[in-house]
Amino acid sequence: MTSRRRGAAPVTLKDVAADAGVSVATASQALAGRGRMTDVTRQRVRLSAERLGYRANALARGLRTGRTQALGVHHQSAAASLATAYFRDFLAGAIEAAHRHDHDLVVLSSDTTRPRTSAPRVDGVVVVDPIADDLRARELMEMPVPVVAGEHVPAHMPPCAVVAADHATAVRTVLDAAAAAGARRPLLAAPDENSGWGNLLREVVVAWCAERGTTPVLVSTQFATRSVDTERARLTPVLVAHPEVDLVVGASPFAALGALQVLRALGRTPGGDVLVAACADGQGLREEDPPVTAVELPAHALGAACVERLVSMLDTEGGADAALGTVQTVPAPVHLRASTSGAVGVLR
Repeated sequence: MTSRRRGAAPVTLKDVAADAGVSVATASQALAGRGRMTDVTRQRVRLSAERLGYRANALARGLRTGRTQALGVHHQSAAASLATAYFRDFLAGAIEAAHRHDHDLVVLSSDTTRPRTSAPRVDGVVVVDPIADDLRARELMEMPVPVVAGEHVPAHMPPCAVVAADHATAVRTVLDAAAAAGARRPLLAAPDENSGWGNLLREVVVAWCAERGTTPVLVSTQFATRSVDTERARLTPVLVAHPEVDLVVGASPFAALGALQVLRALGRTPGGDVLVAACADGQGLREEDPPVTAVELPAHALGAACVERLVSMLDTEGGADAALGTVQTVPAPVHLRASTSGAVGVLR
């Protein structure tokens, strides 16, 4: 059969099915990449569709499949976080991946204390930096749609697929470099138990210290605190009480910058008798004297990987159930600077 003439009635799925010698249901599944059939049958349907000039109607396809072709992105403070390069880069990566699969990406409303008034009309959700006391994150993770967490999930939150930066490898690289420079007693300032990222950082540092017969000083911070003054006030009494600390690791650039101010006020020399590092990089760290060793969080790659994981779950029968509790990691480069070793380099 030849393709339809210009001006003729639009080609329907029924036309494609008849041309390929299959049922309408089989034709629909073949074109959607679903269903059980031989590769020969699937290819025959696709060739028929191409020859006839068939173009699937997106709205009709959505009605048949129940898919909206839209994905949601949630962050506990989405609007405020747009001021950060991390969230902007994460969104850029997520948007690029969504558009590759012809999906819309919707930033969902944020309010950590007030429940949603309706369920979002999306096929799945990416929860960026899930926080245990974020009511809406919990609601979304309990919805009957696939969910991917863009970072580790704190305890007592619903399980889901996780895509995260490889913090464990990166932080161990920082600790090993500091140990080679003589550090023996680290202090870690990281988000409290409401943050899965903070929990992971503590686990890594505690395990590393245990392997060397020492214990770290642990300081709990609040996730997303973007104030050097707040972190300085938090760290001052701890560093005064623990003069034996010879390595300070701040989860955020703000914690590391706050630590630098405290250490100098105590007469100590960052990069000399005390080393300093951060688990997230920032311009302020690069401009310090000495420049501060830091982990580069791969926000763009992480956003793209989260969406790719979510689309794969949606397109695979049973994909969401099979993905529960799985963790996929994205490499996080480590920038070794003078604050820990006097060397400058990048390890991947």
